[in-house]
Amino acid sequence: MVGTCRSRTRVVLALCGRGAVVTAVSILLGAGAAQARTTASAATADSPPVKVSPNWSGYVAQGQPGNPVAYSSVTGTWTVPTATCDSGSAGGFSTFWVGLGGYTTKNQEEVGTDTNCDASGKPVYYAWFELVPYIAYNVPAADKVLPGDTMTGLVKILSRSLVELQIQNQTRGWLFDRKITYSTQDTSTAEWVAEAPASCIRFVCNEANLANFGSVTMRNISAVGNGSTGTLADPDWNVTQVQLVPSKLNIPTLDPEGPQPAQAQAASPAGATPGPASSDGSSFSITWVKVANGGI
Repeated sequence: MVGTCRSRTRVVLALCGRGAVVTAVSILLGAGAAQARTTASAATADSPPVKVSPNWSGYVAQGQPGNPVAYSSVTGTWTVPTATCDSGSAGGFSTFWVGLGGYTTKNQEEVGTDTNCDASGKPVYYAWFELVPYIAYNVPAADKVLPGDTMTGLVKILSRSLVELQIQNQTRGWLFDRKITYSTQDTSTAEWVAEAPASCIRFVCNEANLANFGSVTMRNISAVGNGSTGTLADPDWNVTQVQLVPSKLNIPTLDPEGPQPAQAQAASPAGATPGPASSDGSSFSITWVKVANGGI
């Protein structure tokens, strides 16, 4: 498996992959939704608040103010979208995942797939799993991912020190499952997200352009919070829409001896916007936009 440093946590991260062997190939790291702090629009009776992030788009669920929720699992299903890789899209990335934590902390548990344009401008697809702040890993190469495949991700807390990470390709009939010891869990939020991670070559990292994925629908989504299964319509949850609008964010170095995190911004203005959730809270779509602006 290829080590891929994503670290989709706060922009004030510790180093991602400290002590790991880093080769000259491009690897990825994200900077998380902690910068999704600018309210683009106020909540109404029929819609959740909207926040802007430099690299996340989707929905985040957490407890109501004064009533925290501990999430023990999260799941969702999506169809792998097709990357449109034109002459200017080389090196673009779009990643789709379900996970727990990382919205306000440095720790996170997640699984997902990538729809990317490689350095030659050709589409690339694969699945992965990650426990932040440790590096992410692709699933075995034999477990192929292609556009149109139906994927289901599951993150489940089995105990205070054990996490199950599972991703299934329903179209191709494979199931990848790992139970990993991980004692620094964050269970304060549940997320369903499309992301533009950062790309790194050796120790040099920059925020990646968001590859044109068209649109993707997260469906059959749910999470278990405080022992009860709910969706985005759960009245005990505080649900936030997150819109991806590229802006400067802190990118940590991969060099243990290197400088402190530096600010970077994607060269492309492309972003992504989540649509409204279904009436039962079990699905929503995210759409790629060529030029992103704040506000939905």
